[in-house]
Amino acid sequence: MEIERLVAFLESSPTVRLLRADQAAFVVCFLRHSLKLTGQDSAISLSHNELQHRLTVFQEQLREDGYDAFSGSADRYLREWSDAGWLRRFLPAESSSPHYQLTRYAEDAIGFLEQSISRETRMVGTESRLRLVIDTLTDLVQGASSDREQRLQTLIEQRDDLNRQIDSIRGGAEIETYHPAQVRERFHTAVDLLKTLQGDFRAVEDRFEEIARDVTRGALDTERGRGDILAGALDAEDLVKQQDEGVSFDAFVAFLFSPQAQAKLRETIAEVTRLEAITDQRGAIEHVRAMVPSLLAEAENVLRQTGRLSQTLRRLLDSQSTSHRKRTAEVLQEIRTLAAKMKQSTSQTGIPVPSEIGLRVDTTLGISSPLTRPFWTPPQVFDIAVETNEIDWETAKRHARKLSGLKRLQWDRMRDLVHRVTDLQTNITLSQLLEHRPPTVGVIELVGWMQIAHEDGHAIDAEATEQVTVTTEDPLSGESSTVHVRVPLVTFSKTHQIENEPVRKGKPR
Repeated sequence: MEIERLVAFLESSPTVRLLRADQAAFVVCFLRHSLKLTGQDSAISLSHNELQHRLTVFQEQLREDGYDAFSGSADRYLREWSDAGWLRRFLPAESSSPHYQLTRYAEDAIGFLEQSISRETRMVGTESRLRLVIDTLTDLVQGASSDREQRLQTLIEQRDDLNRQIDSIRGGAEIETYHPAQVRERFHTAVDLLKTLQGDFRAVEDRFEEIARDVTRGALDTERGRGDILAGALDAEDLVKQQDEGVSFDAFVAFLFSPQAQAKLRETIAEVTRLEAITDQRGAIEHVRAMVPSLLAEAENVLRQTGRLSQTLRRLLDSQSTSHRKRTAEVLQEIRTLAAKMKQSTSQTGIPVPSEIGLRVDTTLGISSPLTRPFWTPPQVFDIAVETNEIDWETAKRHARKLSGLKRLQWDRMRDLVHRVTDLQTNITLSQLLEHRPPTVGVIELVGWMQIAHEDGHAIDAEATEQVTVTTEDPLSGESSTVHVRVPLVTFSKTHQIENEPVRKGKPR
């Protein structure tokens, strides 16, 4: 880490400002108990009234305990903490009052203090972390390799190891279990990872919020077109989904929202909380018990942020609101121009400014129901097992040869034929025209003749039909087959051709 980078971080980071604040202990304690701890009295986000009430109760409790802190109003502190970057204030779609939630900077500060304090009172375990690192590296090597022989050898070794353990247990051997110290160590490692995971959601959510702010700022720029703003927003959203955080979050949502994964995870948590070695760890046990609903709430919160971005894009696509916004900008510019002219005229002529200056607005009030637009909902995630399909190369080659053997419709030559025939004969039906030029491409050529008749204004009678015979040839086998097709009665005429002849580039006929 370079010195310049460290200096800039320590001077500008909201996390560092929170740790250096005069009343940092009280701020962290309140934010942690209100928006971080998992329990009945805490949540991921709280409304302004609820958080204000909790802060008022917290202030009264501090005064009763003899602390001289937080003497101002609750609204003032909530506003200051939002401005400092420790709380994020937003307006949910389903609520009319603002809500608050922790920012990633507050999460980092709380996590740093929790980890630092717990190390002084809790055993520092190294064995479980080492095993976790080894297991992760082993899984990385196995999952990143596409070597079939290596993957097969690994699975065989795992199968043999499982068979040895099964045979040993069936033979009456003693089952090896973790020591209580090892149980507690692994349990605290899992709890630490869970707390880190819950804090990491803020980074993904902040990224989507940053995109939404950029889109909003771009929408206020009257010089940029809606297409440019929309393209930039969609590119930014796709970029987030393609980045490592976005790919990991999509995989996390796909796993956590799976009913089978949730059921297995709840069953595992229930078994873990019944272990005797950790019965005294009540706070950590409650944290793990609320793991599934807490993670689901965190994921839904990020998805709601993505929904707000979609709503921003939808408002951007509303051409009526865009025209109104441009018109408002033009009116404001006209007002500024008139004010400047009035000021210049007053200074030159000495005539005082009129005491009463007003505006007359001629407009109509448009009324629309907010229920006419559906709310954004996250896409349904299906837990579908991946299936491997083998490609039949012979079938693919056969279809490719058929595709390469297809012929294109020669539109210019077809229209030239219509010109030549109608010069000799004023009206001619499609079946009569095909006597001069039998179809060579197949049945699709009939569609081409009807398309020409439609575009050039010839008569197409859908009520009357005629039968056309088409001879097709298989490009692979060379075998011919005859197909009888009944089509609408199409009549090509010289008059419609001249009146509706399309403009074509090339040499004159």
